[in-house]
Amino acid sequence: MAKTPLREEKPYRKWHRIAYYVLILGCALISISVIVSIATGDRNNIVANRLGYAAIVCVILFYGINMVKWRCPNCHKPLPLFGPVLNCRYCKRSFMDSKGNQVW
Repeated sequence: MAKTPLREEKPYRKWHRIAYYVLILGCALISISVIVSIATGDRNNIVANRLGYAAIVCVILFYGINMVKWRCPNCHKPLPLFGPVLNCRYCKRSFMDSKGNQVW
């Protein structure tokens, strides 16, 4: 099954996919960093440290994209970033079950 091009996707799906690719890039960078530091036997290797820092930035960027693009799974409207989210303010979908637990 062929994927739709990035420019033709809905915006919330595009950012979800971009965030996923950034996370995969971060995992690859940290793996390369560990391999370089083990291969050289030097824990203070500049290249390995820089790759590790880049991996940390990728993970922070992943969480940042997911926070900014946090959307209702039903209507895909943006949800507030702070405070409890009990229901969507647009479609009124509840995110709490009968016992008071948060569900998605």
